Parts: sequence; C-alpha cells; structure tokens
Amino acid sequence: MVGGAGVGLRGSGELVTNRWAGLAALLAGFFVILLDTTIVAVASPRIQEDLQAGVAGLFWVTAGYLLAFSVPLLVAGRLGDRYDPKRVFLAGMTGFAVASALCGLAPSVGWLVLFRVVQGLAAAAMAPQPLTLIRRLFGADERGRALGLWGTVASAGALLGPLLGGLLTAALDWRWVFLVNVPLCCAALLMGLRWIPGSRGQNTSLDLPGALLSTAGLGVLVWALLAWRDVPASVIAAAGVLAAVLLAGFVVRERRIGPAALAPPAVFRSVGFRAASVAVASLGTVVIAMALPTMLYLQDVRGLGPLEAALVMTPDAVIAALASPAAGRWVDRAGPRRPAIVGMALLSVSLLLIGLVVVLGVSPWWTVPGAAVLGIANAVAWSPLSVAAMASVDAAAAGAASGMFSTIRQVAAVTGVAVTGAILAGWRASPTVSFSVVFALMTLIAMAGVAAAIRLPRTSAG
Repeated sequence: MVGGAGVGLRGSGELVTNRWAGLAALLAGFFVILLDTTIVAVASPRIQEDLQAGVAGLFWVTAGYLLAFSVPLLVAGRLGDRYDPKRVFLAGMTGFAVASALCGLAPSVGWLVLFRVVQGLAAAAMAPQPLTLIRRLFGADERGRALGLWGTVASAGALLGPLLGGLLTAALDWRWVFLVNVPLCCAALLMGLRWIPGSRGQNTSLDLPGALLSTAGLGVLVWALLAWRDVPASVIAAAGVLAAVLLAGFVVRERRIGPAALAPPAVFRSVGFRAASVAVASLGTVVIAMALPTMLYLQDVRGLGPLEAALVMTPDAVIAALASPAAGRWVDRAGPRRPAIVGMALLSVSLLLIGLVVVLGVSPWWTVPGAAVLGIANAVAWSPLSVAAMASVDAAAAGAASGMFSTIRQVAAVTGVAVTGAILAGWRASPTVSFSVVFALMTLIAMAGVAAAIRLPRTSAG
C-alpha cells in the first residue's frame, strides 16, 4: 500500500500518472545535482581564461561543490524526517536554481567558488530526499523499477557531465554549463509542487551537537581528501586525526541519544542496511572515481578528442537507461539479492575489459564493450541496493537512513577520486603502469561489492 498525500487507490489510472510524474520531478532534480559534479571539468580552460583564474581557484570551483555537497547529507536526511522530505527537496531545488544562475553570472573566480559552495549546500538538501519519497510513492511491488530509474539517473548524471559540458561550452559559453540548470530546476519544481506527496513531518528534535560533530568531522575529512596535493603532509595528517576524533565523538553521541540521533544506531543493526551500504560505497567509488582516469587515458594517452572520448563511453548511459526498467522489474519479482550480485559482478567485468585495453595497448575503441557492460551493471546494481537499504529500516527513520546511505556513497566517491588522483600523480612517468594500477584497484573494490551483495536479504518486503 502506498502512503502520502495525494495518493489514492492502486487501481486508479490517475494514481499511476501521479506516482510516475512525482518520480520524474525527483529524478530531474537529482540529475542536475549529479551532473554538476562533472560538467565543469570540460569548461575549466574557458573559465580560467575568462576569469583570469589560477590553478588553485580553478580546482576549488569543483572541489568546493563536492565539499559542500558531501558534508551536510546526514543532517539533510534528518531534516527531511522533521520537516517533510518534499519541503526540504523543493527548498533545496529552489536554492540550487538560484545558485546556478549566480554561478553563470559570476564576475570572478572567487565569487564562482562561493556560489558553487552554495550550490553544493542546496544539492545536499535535495540528495537524501528521493529515496524517502520513492518509498512513500511506491509499494514494494514497484519500488524496484522506481529505484532502478533513480540509479540510472545517478550514474548518467555524472557520466553525461563531460559530454554536455563540452557541447554547451563549444556551442555557447562556459556560463551555460550553470545556466542550463535553471530551466530544468523550474520545470522540476512545478512538477514537484503538484505531484510529490507531502506530509506533516515528525515531531522530533534535531540533534544539534550531533549535527555540529558530524558536519565538522566530515568537513575536515573531505577537505583533506580534496586538498592533499596542495597542502603539506603534516597538515593533512593533523586533519585526519582531527576528523577521526570528531567522528568518534559523533558516534559516542549517537549511541547515547537513541532514536533522535542523526544516524540512529538501530539502522546499522540491520544486516540488509549494512550490506547495502558497503556495496553502494563500492559502486559509488567505482562509477565516480573511474570517470576521470578513463577520460584522461583516452585523451592524454591515446589521443582522442573530448567528443570522441565521450562517445566511447556513451554506451554506458544509453544501455543503462534502456535496461533499467527491466532490471527494476527483476528486483520487484526476485528481491534485491540476486540482481545486486549480478550487477556488482558485471561492474567487475566491465573494469577488467577496460583495463585490458590499457594493459594490451589495443585500439581505444575496444573500450566500447567495457562501457556497454558497465551500462548493464549500472542498470542492475543501483536498484537492489537502494531497495534493500530502505526496506531494512522503519518508516520513521527513513530520512535518517537515506541521509546515511547518501553520505556513505558520496564520501566513498570522494575518497575514490582522491586515491585515483594520488596514483596517477605518483606514476606520471609511466602512464600504462599508473592507469593499469587504477583499474586493478577499482576492480578489487567492485569485487568487494560483490561480497557485500551476497549478504543482502532475498526479499524486499517493507
């Protein structure tokens, strides 16, 4: 049975339209926030030239967004529980549209970094809410299909960023990399106001000390992961110790206050949530962290142009979009465990295929089969992990669980980006060795995701 305002009987044709229109609004908002994690990279040279930006300023145009996006996710998930996920999602989307317009009008790189931070904060408010709202919109027999589309959008947003960014920069101007978000957000806002079901929220207090500890701890950790190349090793080590102390204090705090916690300990006692979290950390790491090394290898080592390199990886997004409805139906019929195992196994296979191109030095167009398998893996893997995680928690803790799940995925992705960057920087003299090590490491991480998927529950009732 589906709950929530504006949701009627399952047999109603109008309800089906409402549910899927509400999902479309959620996916449109989720697409733009993930698109903005990678869309700026292609436009960076034009931004640097137009705004007279230094390398450090240019780096923080992207890093500032990632930092502001990753850190407040735990708090944002709990805000959804307290104030209603629909309200938090739409407020975040409004802020994202305004910040995107300001980014497009930025007069200097300093202002652009500031507006990107605001954009990241708005994205953090939005990101945890779709999982909670999909649970509200769809019953267990349809949730797999809905979350399959959510997962496809999650991967497609990051993967299509370089292609769309290149097209907009070449045809118009770098500012349109940001301005394109405004009409997308406005359309999604109108749909969301009409079709996303609302609620009164819960009469619970927000754990302010826990929010401060988690935000500070995650902030220091993510900053260290992003800034390690430009900061002395002693500073990074001190930041790591400080982050560990703050996060340890957060864990102690959460154990003491019980259900009102930002990260309720009861959620982690669920085997399904723990296994899904480990697997989604593996999936998020691989999908986000491999994007830059793949593009660098195809362009800097093999000599493809930006558009050619994007076309080589296009089968990923296309196949994922085409296969996700069938993959979602499979999850609805079979439960999350088997599809998750297959999806994570195919992820490992795709990395092996792409890695062989690097090791053997064959034509870069042989990357296409690996990209195709990656598309199938993306279609199959995201849905069961999300279904298992959200079905393993009570409805009252759905927002907190969604915030935790999103935080784990995002911090794992940032960690993966930092690690792959360190490998590529460390072995710059031997590109074949460095890229081979990157793909070997990503394959091992994907295989760890297979092991975690084996521990998922067989059914998705909940």
